[in-house]
Amino acid sequence: MNSEQIRKFFADYQVTLKRVEQLEAAMRIKSDWDTWCAALRERAEFFRTEYAHMNALMRSVMPEFAKEEPALDDDAWNQLQISMMDFYRADTHDLALLMELAKILQKHYGHSNNLAAMTDVDLTLAYTNLEFSRILREPYGTRAKDYYRKISVLSRNFGAIKEHSVHQAIVVAYANLVMSCCVLGTVTMQEAFDIWEEMKELQASDALAATRESEPDVGRLLDIFIERFGTDAYALAKSYDRTVEAHTRFVPPELMSRIEQITAEYYEKLDKPEESTADMFQIITSQCEFDCETGRRTADECWKEIHTFFRKTKPKVEQLGEVDVREIDVISYYMTCLDALISFLVETTMPMEDKKRYFREYQQDIRDFIADYDTRTGHSNTLNNALEELAFFPNAYALFDTAEEKIDYIFRLVVVRHCTAFLHSLMVSAFAEAILAAIIDGEPALMVGYHGVTSPEDVQAHRAEILQFAHDAALLHDVGKNSMLEIIETQHRPLTDEEFGIIRSHPNRGGQYLSIDEDLARYVDIARGHHKFYNGKGGYPNDFDNTASPSAS
Repeated sequence: MNSEQIRKFFADYQVTLKRVEQLEAAMRIKSDWDTWCAALRERAEFFRTEYAHMNALMRSVMPEFAKEEPALDDDAWNQLQISMMDFYRADTHDLALLMELAKILQKHYGHSNNLAAMTDVDLTLAYTNLEFSRILREPYGTRAKDYYRKISVLSRNFGAIKEHSVHQAIVVAYANLVMSCCVLGTVTMQEAFDIWEEMKELQASDALAATRESEPDVGRLLDIFIERFGTDAYALAKSYDRTVEAHTRFVPPELMSRIEQITAEYYEKLDKPEESTADMFQIITSQCEFDCETGRRTADECWKEIHTFFRKTKPKVEQLGEVDVREIDVISYYMTCLDALISFLVETTMPMEDKKRYFREYQQDIRDFIADYDTRTGHSNTLNNALEELAFFPNAYALFDTAEEKIDYIFRLVVVRHCTAFLHSLMVSAFAEAILAAIIDGEPALMVGYHGVTSPEDVQAHRAEILQFAHDAALLHDVGKNSMLEIIETQHRPLTDEEFGIIRSHPNRGGQYLSIDEDLARYVDIARGHHKFYNGKGGYPNDFDNTASPSAS
């Protein structure tokens, strides 16, 4: 296999991914029924024909790569590395394929002296494992941490390293260790703080100073991430992982005190302009969270500042065009502001009716943003992760009146964004209601013992309640798939064993989501058990016994 064949493979694959993204976006554009059905048929036909094409393409390339000694010359290996990194940097890529390619290149460059190539491989493996750890904490979280740490320790020889790409990778590794890995729980707060101290040592070193002119981006990125940790460390230390385990991490009191001091000093020195601009959202929300947590300001004061900032800057953000949108992380702008607004709103002293009114406004802001954003740029996976966090944010559930409102909130934010899961959930709901209605009307005795009913007459008396439970449970049963949409939507090629393993985690993920609220918790066993055999002797997850579930009795 030569370098041109490799280059063409990636070019063809990128075209396919872009087309997949366009077809998915078309399903989310408001339209009449006939237009939507036409888009659905076009999407189905594309996947029907493209699957066979991509399967053949993958079979023509991957088996050669997977050989113990692939028949590639130096030019071909070099092209494979270049293509992998281009794929890594692209807006649209394929995590599982990236991981497989990095593993192949790892075997090739593992015993070589090519530091730049091996660092590229480690960076790609760190990134893909980090992204998979957002779905399944382990083993991916530890792997990501280890690969990033392997790269970051190269800073000890920063001055002797001549490759610009390695210098960049060192800074990226540091940033992900103190921020992303810390948020996801694979790096402790103490470890993150110690790594931050390492970053400051590099920042002050002669080795970095010597590259300030020749490689300005490296020093600038390091400065940004050092400052970012200084502003966010307190929030990280106080936070809990809302979407996975909802546990508070222990931070030693002396470290907590040190972090609070650093954050306070930063904000005291901060010279904020009189007129806040949209790109200041991170500073404004972080400072409000810090001030409220430490008693410097009330929740009412913080909510008012962020609400005023958001309403003033949102019209300007909405006007950003396709090119301008890259000047600000629009997803982070919306989700960070709305997350903070909802958090503070719950804690304010304003009347509950006012809280609910503002919450309805914020829900509309979210819906408007989703409808607009998909048509402008392609970061659907990032957006899905952000929406997942908002959808399963415990504080928000205090502002709903009924369980149905909570279910509708989740359904609109996450379920409807994935065409296949959306249609599947609707059809399962319709079938479940129809079958259950027929049983209740024709053979009510079959339902005795289920759902707390004790007699055929009791079944009839609770008919509406039982049907409503089945309807809601069906809508929510696959909610765990939201965190893995990038894999679920991979319908243009066969899935890898890695991907199948991750998909099998979606029942537990759904159970974790739904356990955050008392009204939703009644559906946890439905989410966890919907892939188990009715007699409990097969299916997955292995640790769930559906025969002992309260939902079956």
